Amino acid sequence: MKPKRKLKEAFNQYLYDSSIDLKDRSFVLFSASVLMALYIAIPCGLIMGEPLYATISTAAGSVVFSIYVYFAYRNKKIRQARVVISVFLVFFFLPAMFFTNGGVFSGAPIWMLLGSFYMILILDGKFRIVMSILNALVLTACWILGYIFPEYVVSYAREGAFFDSLAALFIVMFVLVSHAVFQTRLYKQQSELSEEKTREVEEMNKAQSRFFSSMSHEIRTPINTVLGLNEIILRQEDISEEVRKDSKNIQGAGRMLLSLINDILDVSKIEAGKMDIVPVDYNVSSLLSEIVNMIWLKADEKGLKFNVDVDPNVPEVLFGDEVRIKQILINLLNNAVKYTKEGSLSLHLECDIKNEDAVLLKISVSDTGMGIKQEALPHLFDTFKRVDEHKNRYIEGTGLGLSIVKQLVELMDGSITVNSVYGEGTTFLVSLNQGISSEKKVGDISITGAGKEGKTEKFEHSFHAPDARILIVDDNEMNLSVEEKLLLGTEMKVDLSVSGADALVKTLQNRYDVIFMDHLMPEMDGIECFEKIRSQQGGLNRNVPIIALTANAGSENIELYNNTGFDGYLVKPVSGLLLEEMLLRHLPKEKVISSGGHEMTGQTISTAGAYVRKRPVAIATSSMSDLPTDVVKELGIGIIPYKVITDEGVFFDNYDIDSEELVTYMGNEMRFTTSEPPTEEELIRFFAAELKKAHHLIYITLTTGSSREYGRALKAAKSFENVTVFNSECLSSSTGMLVLAAVRMAQQNQTPD
Repeated sequence: MKPKRKLKEAFNQYLYDSSIDLKDRSFVLFSASVLMALYIAIPCGLIMGEPLYATISTAAGSVVFSIYVYFAYRNKKIRQARVVISVFLVFFFLPAMFFTNGGVFSGAPIWMLLGSFYMILILDGKFRIVMSILNALVLTACWILGYIFPEYVVSYAREGAFFDSLAALFIVMFVLVSHAVFQTRLYKQQSELSEEKTREVEEMNKAQSRFFSSMSHEIRTPINTVLGLNEIILRQEDISEEVRKDSKNIQGAGRMLLSLINDILDVSKIEAGKMDIVPVDYNVSSLLSEIVNMIWLKADEKGLKFNVDVDPNVPEVLFGDEVRIKQILINLLNNAVKYTKEGSLSLHLECDIKNEDAVLLKISVSDTGMGIKQEALPHLFDTFKRVDEHKNRYIEGTGLGLSIVKQLVELMDGSITVNSVYGEGTTFLVSLNQGISSEKKVGDISITGAGKEGKTEKFEHSFHAPDARILIVDDNEMNLSVEEKLLLGTEMKVDLSVSGADALVKTLQNRYDVIFMDHLMPEMDGIECFEKIRSQQGGLNRNVPIIALTANAGSENIELYNNTGFDGYLVKPVSGLLLEEMLLRHLPKEKVISSGGHEMTGQTISTAGAYVRKRPVAIATSSMSDLPTDVVKELGIGIIPYKVITDEGVFFDNYDIDSEELVTYMGNEMRFTTSEPPTEEELIRFFAAELKKAHHLIYITLTTGSSREYGRALKAAKSFENVTVFNSECLSSSTGMLVLAAVRMAQQNQTPD
């Protein structure tokens, strides 16, 4: 019994081993079933009196079949065996069974049907199709030959034929039922395995979510302490210049560390599918002011000019993921500052109103920096990829920023393109669909920055409020100490709580003007504490502004705070300036004494003053295309000149030499030599200049695709995702007319399609 039991266990283990190809397992099971059926059929044939040589042929075929299947199983050559046995069945075994076992008037047709099913089951791909066709041809041939030459078919008596067909029917039924049971068990096993994998994935996703939340919280909390204490040191008037310099270096390094950590966590969240887009109403002016002031200081430190121009018709309040839009803009603008040694960077923002509820926001960030090589453009948004690594080895960063920007834009169903001239600058173009939450237009935004003119070494709080009292709740005592010290000079009464339970005791005893509440705390988190304060029986703070002071920076958490009912939120690490700005919004006005501290005294940007709307589509060509003047004026076509080379010098067509002079030179062979199309470098610079006026550029060349101008234009266009090169010969065709008509419509309707 033991050998049989071991054989059975090994057989079952093989059949349900998911690491083995299903075709191989089906082959072994079906082969075993067919062989068992054949061995049962042999004594049945003897009982019903079939000729001895028919029984011998069936037995011989079965033995050969058994030996070969066992050999293939033991030597792991099942894939090869499937092919060999299929050929053997189609061309030898089944035809022999047909002619030696009664032909169509017996169980042979049932056996042949089983053989055909068996072959289809164990084969795959094109070979299965070929063998199926050959099998059909062989079966047809057997039937035809059996009909024309009945003498070649061993016939049974009527009783024998009935008995043979009945036996074949039951045997084949047994084989098919065995296989059906196997398939049912297999599907059940796969279903259970799939459910188990689904549970594992769900647990993994939950674990990842906990990890991201925990990492964000645990990393931001100590950084909040470091940057907070460092800010307190910088506020002191009696520190030495060396200490002040070191503190500023600590501040810069801390912010850089925070940026790197944020990038790594964001990439991990995006790859895990845990990055959510959470749309909210946001004020465009506030968003731009915050970002521009942040970047302005960095640009000012490098001596770069920062240009900002905004379409005054952009709605004042839009509906979208404010946090992610800030992240996109900050990443692009930081990159512009990092990769620009001298010159300027620019932020251009405009919109196309799609309907009363939606707008297409178009953002352009450009710089006069080092630019990007053509061959690097396809890899620009790859994770951890930094282009021109040798040249950029001294520039800080991980190479994650642009990858994050690309994926965030795609998560918001937007688009991002890049145009760059190596050595001269880069322009990123972002388009995002946003909802409209206000009919009021943003108009001319006046942004005042703390440039060099506004810098001062003496710190002064923006207000004093000796009659105000606030509560800060945080389970981290070091953070509580930092936040208390940051507000020390405001003269407010600051109470501290290290837990939600302690905060509930204090809110029963004291009336506060503002409460700052940490989110993740043991035993009772900030949300639970918030809800209990709002419903506290006998509580003195049921209507007091409560601000979430949190290390959880994700959009999903911000949505949670808004939905919970918090009056605002601040993300750690938080500066004294942000704390004071939040307090000024929520403290009773009668308790606040403004001191003018933190007031911006630097340069002011008027965003509408320099604004010029970009055309959706522009056309450009060379001076040799000879387009009609009215078409050039109507479509605002840019012209790049050919060089006219003469014995008297080189002239730019239509600039240094007009048409009449050109005809004169052409008529005098001694004076006229040849003309030369713009070089690839000249075309690249020309395309870059034209794209400052439009979102898309169509360049029309003079002659056929084999011309030097066309070839150079195609190469130059590779540096830009928004340049299309056409041949001028198409302008006389219907295609050309359609192109011109489409450009006219696009310019009139202000759409880039």
